[in-house]
Amino acid sequence: MLNIVLFGPPGAGKGTQSAKLINKYALVHLSTGDIFRANIKNQTALGNLAKSYIDKGQLVPDEVTIQMLESECNKHPKAKGFIFDGFPRTHAQAAALDTFLKSKGTGIGMMLALEVEEEELRKRLLLRGKESGRADDQDPAVIQKRIDVYNAETMPVKAYYNAQKKYFGVNGIGKIDAIFNNLCRIIDTYLQAAAKSASKKIVAKKTAAKKSKKLVPVKKTAKKVAKKQAKRMVKKATNQKTAKKITKKVAKKQAKRVAKKVTIKKTVKKTAKKLAKKQVKQVVKKIIAKKAGKKAAKKTTKKASIKRITKKGKRR
Repeated sequence: MLNIVLFGPPGAGKGTQSAKLINKYALVHLSTGDIFRANIKNQTALGNLAKSYIDKGQLVPDEVTIQMLESECNKHPKAKGFIFDGFPRTHAQAAALDTFLKSKGTGIGMMLALEVEEEELRKRLLLRGKESGRADDQDPAVIQKRIDVYNAETMPVKAYYNAQKKYFGVNGIGKIDAIFNNLCRIIDTYLQAAAKSASKKIVAKKTAAKKSKKLVPVKKTAKKVAKKQAKRMVKKATNQKTAKKITKKVAKKQAKRVAKKVTIKKTVKKTAKKLAKKQVKQVVKKIIAKKAGKKAAKKTTKKASIKRITKKGKRR
């Protein structure tokens, strides 16, 4: 969508150039002057309010201008673009216009400024006043007031669009066709750049779409692999937990067996000690018994010997 702000002081020729640009680029012309006059003619509340400012050579308040302009824009939903003639005239109006167009999914493409010296402007406006009968173009004081207001309040708009690299100044003195051709060269250059940018965006979208299509199977495969890996990890974790539980049970059993063995060993040792003591006692008893038997045998032998000797003595 091609949206142009045609900029310039009163009498610069904006209306004339707007008509030619509209025919060539099929744009809708929105002139605040025409909008004001239509509202004034129909004696609308906004029209009567706007008239009181225009008659004094003052700018119409922003809120009034913006309301009338938005209403006109909304009447052309299928427009290929707009030429804003005589608007915006203040920094606040420019910002408000950007906000409004952004809500419509578009914006200002460029500001074309017709630059004309003040002396030439005064001559043009006085001549226009005689031909059209407009009161505000017949009074030199009102004309000068309008030019002063433009210089003081409207020129800062140049800085607003210049900061966005959308400002283009064109010499407004000369033949109408020559001025028009200069304007067209700027617009055509902009349209070519816009077409290239749009083409790059389309290519980028197609490339992105292709990549996304290629990535879909990859993503699906990745998801499957991720799920499998997750299952394996869960299984491993489960197996590890099971193994730990089994290990704990086995360890407990082994500990019980070891404890049992230790207990049995201790019991065996105690029993062995007891048996050893008994065996020792038995051996000691046997030894004592043998010694006692030997002594008894000796005594018996001794007694037998004595008896023999006694018997022999008696025989003699």
